[in-house]
Amino acid sequence: MDRLKAIESFVFAARSNSFSGAARHLRVSRAMVSRRISELEGHLGVRLFHRTTRELSLTSAGRQYFEFCSNTLQALEYQDETLSRMQQEPQGLLRIVAVRSFGIHHVAAAIADFQKSHPRLRIEMELTSGGLVATQLIQYGFDLGVGLAPAPKSRLVARRIADFNLYLCAAPAYLERRGVPRSLAQLAQHQCLIHQRHNPSGVWEFSRHRKGLRQKIPVALSVTSTWALREAALRGAGITPLPSYCVGNDVREGRLVRILDRYAMAGGTVVALYPHFRMIPARVKVFTEFMRREFDGKIG
Repeated sequence: MDRLKAIESFVFAARSNSFSGAARHLRVSRAMVSRRISELEGHLGVRLFHRTTRELSLTSAGRQYFEFCSNTLQALEYQDETLSRMQQEPQGLLRIVAVRSFGIHHVAAAIADFQKSHPRLRIEMELTSGGLVATQLIQYGFDLGVGLAPAPKSRLVARRIADFNLYLCAAPAYLERRGVPRSLAQLAQHQCLIHQRHNPSGVWEFSRHRKGLRQKIPVALSVTSTWALREAALRGAGITPLPSYCVGNDVREGRLVRILDRYAMAGGTVVALYPHFRMIPARVKVFTEFMRREFDGKIG
């Protein structure tokens, strides 16, 4: 028995003093209304209606139950209307969990700009490693995750925000000291910096003319933070692949230099992750659209 549908059928039958009237309102058959109410009476162990061929009326137990159920349905309708308004107006609390490398600057900056136009919205953001965004989104009830594709949880819906490239780069001071590598093989003669979680094997993968290439490199420094790798590269520690959203400005302004750029390294996609496909709150939708416009499909 669907208890809520049975209660709904009972209330409308009581209001109209007719199973047929309830059926018309609910757009189901009279037989369906009768069956639901009979199941409800069986569940409760009491008769709710006096039935005759000409009249339908509430029993004393039915009147008591009708008052309670009528008030309950009204409260549900009120909450539905309240939540519906919240779906349309970005307000309340928006809780975000974001991958640390992208969230530190880009999501934080987007939040600051977004709140200028939406002062009624309060935002909390948790930063975590890329592999934990989907897990924490579900486990701790965040409204929105900002992670890197692919999302490991099939229950989640991922929406593209922007694409990014990987730049193999080094500081001008390092290249002046050690020379600029002219081939992938020459990387073996350089100090190379890696992200321990993204590249534990110390093998860099490239492509050129649709052909995949692999190069084993000597690891001078291994860390678990993209921004720590950037800092090390800026200080001349060696060569490292970094996402364009992290070093795009550094490359444009000459603090870092792209090397071997005729060989492509696989980039990625920043995605918005939702715990549910339907009934996404307005605050989540509006902020996601803001990020999509802000980054305009490409970062770096």
